[in-house]
Amino acid sequence: MWHDSYVLVVLVLAALAVVGCVVWVSMGQGGAMAEFPPDVPPLELPDAAQVTAVDLVTVQFPVGLVGYHTGSVDETLQRAATAIRDRDTRIAVLEQKVAELMAGRLQAKSLDSEEAW
Repeated sequence: MWHDSYVLVVLVLAALAVVGCVVWVSMGQGGAMAEFPPDVPPLELPDAAQVTAVDLVTVQFPVGLVGYHTGSVDETLQRAATAIRDRDTRIAVLEQKVAELMAGRLQAKSLDSEEAW
């Protein structure tokens, strides 16, 4: 019977040691994990302002264990969104300028026709 009590004491001490180590590491005392460089090749895409439809069609994402590499896909989608946003802004500005020029031309045309009378 004396053997069983020592086993219980050893198990309790081991459990306390494990809990103590977990608490110590969770408080930041265990050091930090090393950062490793990404193991995927960089994407062959130009800057976001110069992305074209051909670039997006021909991009080849690196494949991981369970599918495409998420970081690469996210980066590509972000570049495409930035390029589309910039182009939409440029189109809106150009359409506004065309509307202003057309309004000015129509106003000048109406003034010319009034002077002719």
